[in-house]
Amino acid sequence: MSQNSLSRRAFLGRTGAAAAGLAFGGSALAACSSSSATKTAGGKAVLNVMIDNVDTDQAFAPALKAFQAANDCVVKVSKFDQVKLNAALAAGSPPDLVRTNGAAEMPNIIARGLAENLDPYFAKSQYFKSDDLDPIIGVYKFDGKTQGKGSIYGIPSDYSQDAMIWYRTDMLDAAKIPHPSTTDPMSYDEYLTIGKQLTKRSGGKTQVYGFDPVWGFDNQAHLMQMIAQQGGSLWNDDFTKADFTTSEARKALQWYIDWGKARTGPGPLDQESNWDGPVYDADRIAIVSYGYWFSQEILGQDAGANSAKLQQVSVFAPAPQFGSTRVDACMSGSGAWIPAKAANKDLAFKFLEAWRGSGTDGAKAHFAQGGGLPLCLSNRKYLPQNTPFTSATYATQMNNVKYLSVLKFSPYAAGSAMEAALNTALTGAVQGGASLDATVSSLQAAVNGIIDSGKAQLGA
Repeated sequence: MSQNSLSRRAFLGRTGAAAAGLAFGGSALAACSSSSATKTAGGKAVLNVMIDNVDTDQAFAPALKAFQAANDCVVKVSKFDQVKLNAALAAGSPPDLVRTNGAAEMPNIIARGLAENLDPYFAKSQYFKSDDLDPIIGVYKFDGKTQGKGSIYGIPSDYSQDAMIWYRTDMLDAAKIPHPSTTDPMSYDEYLTIGKQLTKRSGGKTQVYGFDPVWGFDNQAHLMQMIAQQGGSLWNDDFTKADFTTSEARKALQWYIDWGKARTGPGPLDQESNWDGPVYDADRIAIVSYGYWFSQEILGQDAGANSAKLQQVSVFAPAPQFGSTRVDACMSGSGAWIPAKAANKDLAFKFLEAWRGSGTDGAKAHFAQGGGLPLCLSNRKYLPQNTPFTSATYATQMNNVKYLSVLKFSPYAAGSAMEAALNTALTGAVQGGASLDATVSSLQAAVNGIIDSGKAQLGA
């Protein structure tokens, strides 16, 4: 998946009807006129937000306007840019709020001392209550050693169990393949077998992909989940070493190589110019591995005239399993964090409250689109259930959420570097025919180097 599609899916570039906005006053925190805030010529405080499209998102637009009016401030939005962010962090003048892809990035960000500890803010918040927080908040927790424990350093915009399955009943029926259960998971091998039957090629090109596990989207997390489903772990206890030589890791890597060579989805041997959403919308994918958030793609304007048909034939099911331990994790939990050196932390947290807090108009409008699950459990009531499609999708998700896991990533291995190492190694095996042993060896060496660099960066 391209970075553009990942940004679109993760950070509010989703279409939908706008909802009426209300002012977000009444926070227990300081008002936006904090003395540390940057001021405009008109004397208003400025909140600098590096979150893609938050100013153009149709659902959040009324709430954003109301937020600025209620707090006599201006929200300036810039597109996420890692190079510009690094420069701003080095200069000690970062944005007030920064997007993140979530799970794989947060341990490193926190361990480097870049993110503000939000515990004092949560303790005073009327929009984020401890007994109302979904376990997904663990993605943004870190105690200095382990993700999922300790203090809170950010929030997800929304989340999904990202390896769950969407399948097309019309395509399965045409091939006389029984429909997968919406409650009991099938195995990765079973989906690969079905995918081969459903894949259609003509003139050297793939017309329909049978099974797309979404190559290039959080491959590290998918691999970790497959290993965990076998009862293993990619990482040692202190996250200073990843071991790709275990039987569990080798089996998972071999599965990806077999899938890539089978060409049942866009991958190293079959490139698509767009991300998988438009390909699915165009009736060219029979089974795709995406989370609850993908329901918005099916419901939304991107599907166009095909949306009504897609709602009739698209069914949501649990993630595939690779072993006897049922693990159905969130691969990203994308969201935002407040830099430790931000100029206006109080206002930044108030923005988070307005954006995704319990009962706020920003949350109501967003979650009514079906674009992901909320951090605040009380916001689940806004998830759509008003049609046969949305009702069935909601039922599958609510049954499956009890299997949610928070994967634990290493603070010594930046997510982007791990993705690059995995993509390079597996592409070499699929395209170039490298053996499993050679793939494991090259991958182990690359990741050892990533960890060594990370340990040096953190002084470990």
